[in-house]
Amino acid sequence: MTPKKLEYLLLTFFLILRLASFWTYQNLVWNSSLATILIISFTYLTLKNLPLAWTILVTELFLDGAGGFFQLGGLILRTWFLGIFALAWLGSKIKNRKLNLSLPKPILITLLLSIFTILLAIILGLKNGHGTILVLQDAILYFFVFLLFPTLEFTNFPKKYFISLSKIFIILSGVFSLLTFFIYSSALGFLQNPYYHWFRDIAGGKITDLGNHFFRVVLSNQIIIVPLVLIFISYLIKQSTNKKWWFLTSLSLLILIMNFSRIYFLALAFGMLILAYKNNFKKWFLTSLTITTLFITIFISLNLVSSRFNSIGLELIGLKISSIQKPSDDISGAIRLAMLPDIKEKISTHPYFGSGLATQVSYEDPATKEIVTRTQFDWGYFEMLAELGFVGTFIFLLFIIMVLYYLAKLVYKQKSPLHLGLFAGAISLFVINITTPALFQGFGILYFVFIMKIISENHQDDVSLQ
Repeated sequence: MTPKKLEYLLLTFFLILRLASFWTYQNLVWNSSLATILIISFTYLTLKNLPLAWTILVTELFLDGAGGFFQLGGLILRTWFLGIFALAWLGSKIKNRKLNLSLPKPILITLLLSIFTILLAIILGLKNGHGTILVLQDAILYFFVFLLFPTLEFTNFPKKYFISLSKIFIILSGVFSLLTFFIYSSALGFLQNPYYHWFRDIAGGKITDLGNHFFRVVLSNQIIIVPLVLIFISYLIKQSTNKKWWFLTSLSLLILIMNFSRIYFLALAFGMLILAYKNNFKKWFLTSLTITTLFITIFISLNLVSSRFNSIGLELIGLKISSIQKPSDDISGAIRLAMLPDIKEKISTHPYFGSGLATQVSYEDPATKEIVTRTQFDWGYFEMLAELGFVGTFIFLLFIIMVLYYLAKLVYKQKSPLHLGLFAGAISLFVINITTPALFQGFGILYFVFIMKIISENHQDDVSLQ
């Protein structure tokens, strides 16, 4: 099968899955039946061809968003796939008694220390009564790092497939977000309708009316859009006439505009500065200027169309700029400010090793004036400090920094747009983590797993030359 045919097949399959989920999510029998078929099929493939099952699992993790489209026995499809694959892979390791860990020792040491830190945070979370389910939900996100071990072992997941997967991810996300935006902007749908509830409860997204028929469309997997678009831009600096990269970049910018998270815009700008390294300054500057112009053009065009040509979105930008200067004027900013006192207390109570996973924060809602308690802090680094403590946070960040150190060495040695794009994308996740759990969210962890795969391949080459 050619790469283009594979891409069409993946795009069609996952679009059909989303449609099937929407039509069956309120019908437990049909939804569970489809989940059963998919689970049995994956189990069969796992037993027959473990490397192929690994490729399918990675594809599902990457393309299936929040992963809640189908459920069986109270567990989402992703949990079933991960459990089935984990058991099969562990069984093969016990049988063969061989584990590939071809990584630099500093990465391995900090990785093991990080795993120990997370295990301690799980114990503390359970000890402090944070709830078993909530603790395990947080732990699963961190433990995506265990996917590193089969990733290092299997060689049937080349960089070309990663690029194809990224392409389909952007197209799928773009179609999904644009369709959702159109439904509400055109008044074909209304908030609180069945699609809204499916989008929120099953797809794990948010739809917010920002005025003038502009609806903010947010999905949890969009956290990886900024790193991906930086990879595309890195290629564009080298290949400025490549239509494929321009298409993917344009679609990525459209997704970010519909998401309308100011931290994403800041992270993108910061990442583009990183791309100036090891590149011709003139090419970098012209590409950056073109990208900025393209971003503004898409933003104005989307606002003109959605507002029936009554607005170009200046008042929307004005609202966001003022919220940066005066966060209390913005609801999300006001909520973040309201959280700070309780966050400070949580950190000061257990400063060294934290309160454990699923630590909750309480605050007075600025709109309803009611006390709200939740596990999402909306402050990435503060959440890490509250859950892992200063010691645990230092160890986990040291692990990620060690990965970036070896990636930076590759960037310095080679002139690969992929390596530089990956490095810029990783730095952007550090910026996003200010307000969003980017570094310890599933997609963020997967991003660093892929980086370690590249480091491992180059490390093996270095070792073989010695």
